[in-house]
Amino acid sequence: MPYPVDVLIKMVVASVLAGAVGWQRELRDRPAGLRTHVLVCVGATVYTLSSLSLGAPNADPGRIAAQVATGMGFLGAGTIIRYGTTVRGLTTAASLWAVAAIGITVGIGGREFWVAVLGTLTVLLTLTALRKAEQRMLTRGRYGEFTLRMRGTATGAQAIEKMLVERGAELRTIELTDVDEQGVQVVHVGARLPPGFDLAGFCSELRQMEGCLWVRGE
Repeated sequence: MPYPVDVLIKMVVASVLAGAVGWQRELRDRPAGLRTHVLVCVGATVYTLSSLSLGAPNADPGRIAAQVATGMGFLGAGTIIRYGTTVRGLTTAASLWAVAAIGITVGIGGREFWVAVLGTLTVLLTLTALRKAEQRMLTRGRYGEFTLRMRGTATGAQAIEKMLVERGAELRTIELTDVDEQGVQVVHVGARLPPGFDLAGFCSELRQMEGCLWVRGE
């Protein structure tokens, strides 16, 4: 097919595959969502297409692919956030690294399209089905994280701690950000949860607390 059409198809495929992964991250309310994943995958595709177009006799297309992988280390690090002893964003950083690899395979084209498609499906299964299976199969306690936006967190933090202890959870960290102009603080809670802990039910109870505006638990 004509070269412009081939490039257009690869751009569309890269956007669709990365968009599927990015949408899953968007639903999980992660810092790197739909647009970030699409841009990373399309960028990797463009780099790959450019490297394959180099006409120099000694040009090595693999070097650009290697540099894409290296550069993703810096971009992925920007999604990793540490709250005290709690580290978040590792899975999102890994998904960005994965879609960069998908973009490279899309740029190569040919049989590598199947590698890109199967790679995307594997990433999605890992982020969704494997996560649920992991939670169900673990018989021991697991680490849980809760993020709340609250007013009057001086008593709110104490109430959260009491609720966790009453349910057999082991509190690890409670961190509060500075109060914003609306008098709202963000509370980050980390705890070791006992087997069978009802995460959804606990989050529902947190939402009913006085001053609670928003809750996310995982």
